[in-house]
Amino acid sequence: MKPERPHFREEFWENPPALPPGVELVRQEGLVVPRTGPGGESAYDLAEVRLSEAKVPVLLSYRAPLFPAQVVAQKDKLQSLREQLRLRESDVGKLPTFRVPMLVTDSASPRVVEACANNELALVDQRGTFFLRAGSTFIRIQGSGSSSRVPREPVFHGKGSRIVRVLLKFPGRRWTVRALSDQTQTSYTYAHGVIKRLTQEGLVDVSGGVRLREPVGLLKTWMKHGRPTAISKEGFNAPSTTPDVLDRGYRRLESQGIRSIFSLASGLEPDERFVSGLPHGLYLSGSLERAIDAFGLRRMTPYNFWILRADPAAETEVGGVYFGERSLAHGPGVSLPQLAVDFQHSGGRGEEQADELLRRFAKSLPLVEELE
Repeated sequence: MKPERPHFREEFWENPPALPPGVELVRQEGLVVPRTGPGGESAYDLAEVRLSEAKVPVLLSYRAPLFPAQVVAQKDKLQSLREQLRLRESDVGKLPTFRVPMLVTDSASPRVVEACANNELALVDQRGTFFLRAGSTFIRIQGSGSSSRVPREPVFHGKGSRIVRVLLKFPGRRWTVRALSDQTQTSYTYAHGVIKRLTQEGLVDVSGGVRLREPVGLLKTWMKHGRPTAISKEGFNAPSTTPDVLDRGYRRLESQGIRSIFSLASGLEPDERFVSGLPHGLYLSGSLERAIDAFGLRRMTPYNFWILRADPAAETEVGGVYFGERSLAHGPGVSLPQLAVDFQHSGGRGEEQADELLRRFAKSLPLVEELE
């Protein structure tokens, strides 16, 4: 049996399949769900199948490769998660959304397609296979494309973003590709691919070693064209976000062995706040319920505090959200470049705050006179 591909979710969206005319699959929100038993987390997505005559909400689960014998177990997981989502929406007074469970895989065999049809599961694969039965909607297409495409190394998400963070942290340093790969725990080939793309964009100079040519340009490109680092976020109402409350909440999580780091408004120094009405945020690696308890959060609007779940490849100190942390009065905060990116994707007046942080980053860069 082939081993499961741990980064298949990224691969699928990096190179989406060619779907039938009039069919579009749009990702809306990521979900990170802790596993029972030995631990770990599973990633799902809320999405929407958009047809000319209707929009069908779906709940996506990723499995590559996928075998017929695994379909029933996948169905049980998706139905359980769908019911939890329904109850959560009911708890906050929202009208529950019925989502069709859908499996995403690399190459679905005819037996897999048949198993999904028998178990009322929707299906899509990288070859363009598509099966959906929902109400009066019925689509069944057997894909004929290739699923062997190798995606280009992602620069601003996944492991590629680790290299970007390291370069921005040390904008004047010269690196070897090997040193960068060691620092970020990526393979030499992967790091070389990322550096090659950055060089082609004119952001990196490789003469005499790898060095940033345009630090501000790299951060600006990450802000404008990168994906959010948080693959999911959940909004809460925090009765108080004063520094002492934030400090107590962080220390409480720390005492329980739960790792976290502040972002958004709670990641700012007092003199960095440029606009008002900004939401607070916390990247969390651990129990959501304990974070709710630690900060006294409530599942009600208006939301002013977001719990963020980082892309698994960025949930690390080796070039991830815990790399280059800043020491704040109430606990650690993400690096300035990461903070700017988070504000860029936060909505509201977050983009204005992100632009202010970009200006501050530019102003902090050391002046260097190149010797001839």
